[in-house]
Amino acid sequence: MPAGPAEAAALRNTCDIRIGFPRGDAGTPADWLRAIADFVEAEKVSDEIYMAGELAGRLEDYCADLMGKPATLWFPTGTMAQMAAALIHAGATGRSTIGLHPTSHLLLHEDDGISELAGLTPVRIGEWSRVIEARDVEQAGDLACLFIELPQRHNGGLCPDWQTLNAAIDAARAGGARLHMDGARLWSTREAMGGRSYAEICAPFDSVYASFYKEVGALGGAILAGDEDFIEEARLWRHRQGGLQVRGWPLMADAMRRLPSVIDAMPDWINGAREIAALIHECGFDIEPLPVQTNMFHVRLSCAKADFADLRDRIAREMKVWIGGSGWDLDGRPGMSLEIAVDGILASADRSRLRAAFERLAELQG
Repeated sequence: MPAGPAEAAALRNTCDIRIGFPRGDAGTPADWLRAIADFVEAEKVSDEIYMAGELAGRLEDYCADLMGKPATLWFPTGTMAQMAAALIHAGATGRSTIGLHPTSHLLLHEDDGISELAGLTPVRIGEWSRVIEARDVEQAGDLACLFIELPQRHNGGLCPDWQTLNAAIDAARAGGARLHMDGARLWSTREAMGGRSYAEICAPFDSVYASFYKEVGALGGAILAGDEDFIEEARLWRHRQGGLQVRGWPLMADAMRRLPSVIDAMPDWINGAREIAALIHECGFDIEPLPVQTNMFHVRLSCAKADFADLRDRIAREMKVWIGGSGWDLDGRPGMSLEIAVDGILASADRSRLRAAFERLAELQG
């Protein structure tokens, strides 16, 4: 029997190689908090109430410059930021339909919040296994906003080429829709987008969201970017949604201290992802997508998701390698997809031990 949640967490902590969400700093939670404390002390950060102050301004200005947008706003969660964006675009267009890829986080992981809370109507655009194309948008009818995820998480970090992306955007605009980027993992996309800057990648979109815990490995938080009027309305929606935290500065500080170094390290992480994907492929597993486009990829397993945890736990006990993280069986195919996101810690992991762990997984799943 697989370990329960508490036992699994304890087992994971015994492993010195761990696959999962980027962890930020190595070490204990106390070490992590000390690193944030060292940063706020060195930067002379003062107590900031209701997410307004020098640190909030620094982080938002830094992201606005990176993303090439007039203004940005910090949100406690990406779910909240994207709901605010959808509501603003719906109000501006007088339409209630939001175009979403079948793999969208809003469809799969938010308990129908876009409908139940925002009162908007989600419309599925395109097919699970590929990116959104212009032909999909042309068949969608009148949309308030088309959401495009860059990269697509549930396809292992799949990105469109620049021509395909802009053709879909042009089709949406021709139908009177606005464009929003679900850029939760935006920071990994530059190479896949032909080496373009973040500002160039964000330019075709009316609004852009990016995460500070996915890839960046900060404690949490998100950024929403757009023009000044959009951000002023987003500020109102953040308050309405209960997102005006009394003290958000610990999360902001963690994002501010980590994001620049993550951006600098991302090319090495992508190379690490390709190396790790290659060795896992040599163990007999399919990799999606291939070639790997970002620091994320999926390993296709033949075992059912219900059986995976037991295999993961056995490998953890035997080899002190945690091959957990997120696994999905949402696309109707037999088996499951194991998500691997490579950060600095995983990129430097012992390749021979990773290979041995996946050889063992291949043996166990049969």
